[in-house]
Amino acid sequence: MNQLIPALLVHDEKTFRDRVSLMETDFPILQIDVMDGAFVPNRTWFDVNVLRRLKTSAKFELHLMVMDPGRYVEETSDISSVFRYIWHLEAPIDHATQITRVHALNKEAGLAISPETPIDKLAQYTKSLDEILIMGASPGFSGQKLQPQSIKRAAEIHSRWPNVPLGFDINVNSETIPTLLAAGISRFCAAGAIFKAEDPVAEGKRMQGLL
Repeated sequence: MNQLIPALLVHDEKTFRDRVSLMETDFPILQIDVMDGAFVPNRTWFDVNVLRRLKTSAKFELHLMVMDPGRYVEETSDISSVFRYIWHLEAPIDHATQITRVHALNKEAGLAISPETPIDKLAQYTKSLDEILIMGASPGFSGQKLQPQSIKRAAEIHSRWPNVPLGFDINVNSETIPTLLAAGISRFCAAGAIFKAEDPVAEGKRMQGLL
């Protein structure tokens, strides 16, 4: 099933709460972008205690653009609204061990891959992944220009591992969605295209209608 997943890239608690409240009724899955200022130059707001106490109908995936994704997995492992973790293939960790740990928590595990990383590096993990998230540009900032080779990479990844759901992040909008669909993408993570719109919910629904 194709899904539009609004991405929450925020720098304060109020914005986080406001965006969850705005989107939760129409979009059952929301992505929380977590940046540590080390793996990527940007840093986002993230408070595990706020998330733990948050009353919402939404389910969350955490996009962990961090050096130590395992720390965030452990901190949020008891939060039922968090059901999927996606961290970067480029992070300096033992990915196989981390995937096993996430599955032991009865949650989903995904790997994100940046444009400069060879696709072959995914091969040893694909049998145990619940998602591959393809980055349309280097991670760290919303609103970047889509790197054209990302579309070709998506199509190649889909061809090689057709049973692994593919997500796409960066520059997902109504203009790029048809091309991404044709490349095999089924999960569309959008931040700027939604939240910079005059009516974010209406724009999200419009994009969802293209899937």
